[in-house]
Amino acid sequence: MASDTPGRMVTLGADAPDGGGPSPELYRRIEGRLSYPTDLLDIPGLLQGAILRSEYAHARLLRVDASRARDMPGVHAVVTADDVPGLNRFGIVVRDQPVFCEDRVRYEGDAIAAVAVDTRAQARAALAAVEVAYEPLSLVTDPMTAEQQVPLHEGGNLLAQETFHRGDPEQAFAACAVVVEHDYRTPRQMHAFMETEGGIAIPDDAGGVHFRVGCQSGHRDAEQLADILALAPGQVTVEAMATGGAFGGKDELTVQPAAGILALKTGCPVMIHLDRFESCRAGMKRHPVTARMTTGCDADGRLLAHRVEAVLDTGAYASLGPAVLENFLDHASAPLYRIGAYAVSGRLVYTNNGVCGAFRGFGGNQATFAVESQLDALARELGLCPRELRRINLRSVDEPGSRHQPVRWTAPPVQVLRKAQASSLWSPETVPRGRWLTGTGMAMGAQGNGLGDGLPDAGGGRISLSREGRVRVEFGFSDYGQNIGEAITHSVCAVLGCQGSDVEVMLGHSRGPDSGPTSASRSSVLVHGVLAGMLPRWMEAVRCQAAELTGYPGDDLAHGPGGVFHQGRQVLSYRELAEHGRREAMVADARQDFPVAPGQDHPVGRYLQLQIATVARVMVDRLTGRVRVTDLHHITAAGRVIYPPGYLGQIEGAAVMGLGMTLTEDMPAEEGRLRRDNLDQYLIPTFHDAPTQRVDVLDGTPEDDPFPVRGVGELGIEAVAPAITAAIEAATGVRIRTLPVDPGVLLTAIHVRETAS
Repeated sequence: MASDTPGRMVTLGADAPDGGGPSPELYRRIEGRLSYPTDLLDIPGLLQGAILRSEYAHARLLRVDASRARDMPGVHAVVTADDVPGLNRFGIVVRDQPVFCEDRVRYEGDAIAAVAVDTRAQARAALAAVEVAYEPLSLVTDPMTAEQQVPLHEGGNLLAQETFHRGDPEQAFAACAVVVEHDYRTPRQMHAFMETEGGIAIPDDAGGVHFRVGCQSGHRDAEQLADILALAPGQVTVEAMATGGAFGGKDELTVQPAAGILALKTGCPVMIHLDRFESCRAGMKRHPVTARMTTGCDADGRLLAHRVEAVLDTGAYASLGPAVLENFLDHASAPLYRIGAYAVSGRLVYTNNGVCGAFRGFGGNQATFAVESQLDALARELGLCPRELRRINLRSVDEPGSRHQPVRWTAPPVQVLRKAQASSLWSPETVPRGRWLTGTGMAMGAQGNGLGDGLPDAGGGRISLSREGRVRVEFGFSDYGQNIGEAITHSVCAVLGCQGSDVEVMLGHSRGPDSGPTSASRSSVLVHGVLAGMLPRWMEAVRCQAAELTGYPGDDLAHGPGGVFHQGRQVLSYRELAEHGRREAMVADARQDFPVAPGQDHPVGRYLQLQIATVARVMVDRLTGRVRVTDLHHITAAGRVIYPPGYLGQIEGAAVMGLGMTLTEDMPAEEGRLRRDNLDQYLIPTFHDAPTQRVDVLDGTPEDDPFPVRGVGELGIEAVAPAITAAIEAATGVRIRTLPVDPGVLLTAIHVRETAS
């Protein structure tokens, strides 16, 4: 693609490409009629499970006595570390988190015991009867000094350290005309999904366990659970059911180990469902980041040097922290911009401050907040328009990425910038200056698809004909509201020429195809590639069966609504094919490695890149310091739009999560205790806070592009925070570098600035 190839601009919600409206399942989800795992209350013999969690953020366990609890009415089982049949550890990257603590607790949500009872009231009483003796230990709460404190794990409190390096930064800084250095802090954000962590473990007659849970990878969960339960892999089945939100917070095991042990112990199905208080206390959070960035340019605004020193607080256990660190550093190297030399380093440390792991954006949006703020600071020092500074430094589509890896953009970055410059939000504000100060700002961001850095990243699928005569499409991906089922249905219908009612999508079953985790915005890419590999073979197999049954030549048959057609007339319905044909002959499988940069021994970074420019308009109250975001305009370059309602929902929904991270959401820790325990204290944006949003799609994807579809689940959050803080600066002259924006701090800074002027 040439650097100035024009792209088609589409405004979703206005002239959106054909794709139909929201699906019936989406309406069921919105109206609260979609069944989640924790709604399955009519299973015969179902017991209620509950987990006893630590009272301390760091302590030695001297004694755990569950004898009194075991004798209480309604109690079927009480289990502790002694009852774990197999490996008493789990973790996606490092298996360092105990199912039940044996000798030490490392955060106040650590699990010590679990009970299976008849009622929730009995669960509360039984947990209270478990006697635990603690010896409090010194706390590790400051990530900046964690490495010098008492070690929480063997090997110390430095879990991971990494540096990306290019050129000689010190020599490059010496040649800079302008250098800016600032500290940035981002919060510990909570996922706040509609359905908190929960699920059911159902024992079978052969000593195995079937899990119906909200999770993000049924296959990966099944592998870990088999080790914990000391079962053969085939004895553990995980059904990742439709889930009320995940965003990374259900990537790691949550309630499954405790529920599985209780199910084996009692021989009964056991449900564990965390209430909001327990989810706030024990659930996964976004990594808080403290970063110092130093960036320099020449007198014309060309970026010459960049240095980053960051510390990420992973909390008590690793989870996906090492991968988050890698992605943070990848984004901190400013992948959209040319920089002569850089040294980007980060440390990931253990503390007693809860547990942090995967979260939408995966470290990228924290880095982008700082990088984009640095560019605005340089522009201000140079007296240059921030948009012009970006134009000067944006990469072309023909250049390698910031880590010298080949990258594949869907549109030239400069075109995305031009569309942002043309946004109507730059027009003069109509609110008279007085109590409310108004301003507009923008930021850009890049987001890659896939696990990155050459990690094993493949996925598969299967297509067949069900007994009822529906086109059954199976993938291992989980459905937690990202419209993947609708996107699959739309893609299949577009190829077969059939109707949505002809298609049956089955997702998230560990006995089905392994598609890998539903994370890293990878599912859309793999769905498109796998469908392209298996649909033609399946269509040919069906035509062969239809030819045997009808006598018509297979080459003269075609797929259409409800079945197979000859010269425009249906000759067999899919139901008739299922009844009279050989269904085992009408099955096709495909598997694909996730696309990585070609021609490298060990790929680094992410090959498939997406872009976004977000323009924000804000109003700042001069009496309270409160900020209201009135408008967000997103210009996206993320490949071909397959399902417009899903694309729009992903961008807008992610942006609202970014709005919360920027203005209201934080889970501060004090002496190892998280200070918010419910949504009346932890403030997520409501409909009242949601701004008017517009999403434009810049698509210059050629028809013969081998990777025309990208995943946009994380793209919408990428540039929201720096766009809002840029708009606040335009309104007030004050730049905020610590999130969420503190109204008191902002108000004081406004008054100081106004007094000085």
